[in-house]
Amino acid sequence: MPAAQPDLTAALSHLPEGEQLALAMISPAVHFATCVTIKDRNNQPLQNPPPNVLQRRMSTAFETLMERGVGKIRMIVVKPRQVGCSTFAQHIMYHFGQRRAVEGIVISDVKEHSEELLQKLKSYGHSDRFPWGRRMGGTKRTVTWDHGTNWTVDSAENPDAGVGGTRQAAHFSEVAKWPATAVKNAERTMAAVLPSLGGSPSVVIAESTPEGAFGWFFDTYAAALRLEELLALLDSSCAPEEVWVKVFAAWWEFPEHRRGKAVSAGEIGRIRETLSPSEEQGIERHAWDWEQIAWRRDTIDAKCNGSEKIFDCYYPEDDVSCWAASGAPRFEMSVLMDMDARARQAMSETGWLVAQETGGVAFSPQRDGKGELQVWERPREGMRYVIACDPATGESQTIGADPDRTSIQVWRARYFDTGLDRAIPARLVARIRPPFTGDDDVAAGHVTRLSQWYGHALVALEVNQGLQVLRLLKDAGVPLYKRVVESARTKSREEQYGFKLTDDNQRRMVIEGLAAAIRNREVEVLCRDWIHEAMVFITKSNGRSEAAPGEHDDDVMAAAMAWEVLPSAGEFCMRRARGTEPGDRGNGGWERVSAWK
Repeated sequence: MPAAQPDLTAALSHLPEGEQLALAMISPAVHFATCVTIKDRNNQPLQNPPPNVLQRRMSTAFETLMERGVGKIRMIVVKPRQVGCSTFAQHIMYHFGQRRAVEGIVISDVKEHSEELLQKLKSYGHSDRFPWGRRMGGTKRTVTWDHGTNWTVDSAENPDAGVGGTRQAAHFSEVAKWPATAVKNAERTMAAVLPSLGGSPSVVIAESTPEGAFGWFFDTYAAALRLEELLALLDSSCAPEEVWVKVFAAWWEFPEHRRGKAVSAGEIGRIRETLSPSEEQGIERHAWDWEQIAWRRDTIDAKCNGSEKIFDCYYPEDDVSCWAASGAPRFEMSVLMDMDARARQAMSETGWLVAQETGGVAFSPQRDGKGELQVWERPREGMRYVIACDPATGESQTIGADPDRTSIQVWRARYFDTGLDRAIPARLVARIRPPFTGDDDVAAGHVTRLSQWYGHALVALEVNQGLQVLRLLKDAGVPLYKRVVESARTKSREEQYGFKLTDDNQRRMVIEGLAAAIRNREVEVLCRDWIHEAMVFITKSNGRSEAAPGEHDDDVMAAAMAWEVLPSAGEFCMRRARGTEPGDRGNGGWERVSAWK
């Protein structure tokens, strides 16, 4: 059980009014606890609300960075449901805008929520007892103060939200719930609005409950620093200009998240007998008590459709496992997150494969990071490799803001390392760098050269969109994977090149195989583009597995084919050129000369 948190409002009540006002000037938490009135959960006025653990952490980060002179304060907050995070983020913005004249913007998932947050600014202005000496004005979608602070609202439903202008403050609410299409998504909105926040000091707060380990919110939180990590950088004088600081509080840190009355001895006995693995882990890691477990069970039954997974998403236990709990991922999210952590530290080579006059190919690495090929592991003697290609419709036939892509990957099969005395998992060792949208002849050229470089490796091809690629590869003599399938027309068995993934049975078969391989940690991937696609590959309510809206699944399907074909992979053997005579050896102009005179 966490240590009891002091009631800030009660602690401040013993201070003289002058000291309270002095602290309220610099601390949003103190101002919140002494100067404003909010609506409680019963929609009743609550004067001088005591900030909870998450609100205090948000205020501490803001105050500390302001005191340290950080010009661009960026906070990203993962929150449990209904703990006042949006309310307090808006309070920090209000406090910041009262201390100085700022241009600010509020963007939430939908227009109505943005307008509700703007109303919180107005309510703070009406109830605030601090003597700022400001007069408030505005409209339904704006609020202003006479010292120069102006706030506007927009919605993530607007693909051009926040474009233009110069601002010093922004509150982005429920970012993980923002639309996720090719036209409207958090990446595009943030790319448009964040450049407008170039002032110093400026404050940005992005907050949300977790909604899957993908998208701008997840990527930004994963890359953010904790406050103590940023302070260590500041002390070492090597902090970058703009750093996101992550803020989090787990559900069990809130005193209200526990049964209101003591749990009886009889119920404790029943709980002991029926502890789930998650509850056992909570007791071991966080010392949950019976009142907390009882509240958790009550909430799961009443608000989460009886699902622990839904509870773990809405009420995170920590800021790592919450991403695996959220969304409806097809693959084991905890494994993918481990992959992503390793991939962030991994290095790869880039360059081109160049055809040689001898008939082989050679890798031309580029030290500047350019090149069409990305390589994590060059061909190795005795290893077994396959190439997988999921073709797009081709660059000349593909149009739109987010066109279809071709994924071309090289996979090395699992092997046993006698030195380490353990099995080494299959690995994605090379790929054509994404996003690749080239025409069929370009794709076939890449596949041909990769197959040659990795020892005439077997090629698995998706043939619905890849018939032209198939023809070109056959003409080039590339070894192609064939399967025996039942003819839909004659019911007889026949050979088929590659895979037809428009066939639901074939698609389901290869996806299930890859899912089991990921779950059992039988594959290793250091490509973050690939990992991202695997993370956003979800199971829909109708049971079909596919990319989340606005995402792609070409990498996933290519990998699924590769995993199916790997048992058929041939062994790589280094090609050695035979001794040859010089071209003019037989024209009579050569004579043998002794090395000894």
